[in-house]
Amino acid sequence: MKTWIFALFAAILIAGAGLTVYARSDNVGETIGFIMEMSGDVLHVVGEPLSESGFASVLVSAGNAPIYDLTTGFRVSANALREGIDVRAAYSLRGDEPLSSVVLWLNWSDENAAAFTVTVGENIVTGDDSAVFLCENERYRVAITADTTIIHPRHGRLSPADIVPGMEFFIWTDMITASSPASVYPEKVVVVT
Repeated sequence: MKTWIFALFAAILIAGAGLTVYARSDNVGETIGFIMEMSGDVLHVVGEPLSESGFASVLVSAGNAPIYDLTTGFRVSANALREGIDVRAAYSLRGDEPLSSVVLWLNWSDENAAAFTVTVGENIVTGDDSAVFLCENERYRVAITADTTIIHPRHGRLSPADIVPGMEFFIWTDMITASSPASVYPEKVVVVT
């Protein structure tokens, strides 16, 4: 199952002003677990590997990698890193130990889920209990239903009818099809803008 999921999708994340594509590859390892100890920006992550090139125990340098708190979906600073926090780390396999982080997700709960951002494009169809849209780069067709948790940081829970073009979402999903564009069925979304 893990191999199928890994081959099926890439997680897209915001980094600075533009989008950075994080794709699983042989040059990137992943570990899901917890931060056992820290020294400066070097984290000792212990858990289980999520890729053939990952490690059960790894030293990872946080560096300038984006860090997301999956409780909220928002990007956080390195000050949020603490010993004992659940973390999913993706790291470059090039270079010396400690390995350089590509991205860190805090408070991760599902090893098979993807987390990424999309911006709602102009092509959107909404109803009382559903919204279907192509994201701006037309890579994903996103289907949000009444079962999807939609959270706005200032306005609380939203309904699919509240979704408008230009909104940016941080998405959690474990269902992405291999079609073009890929169909995404989120379990939870947080409005970023």
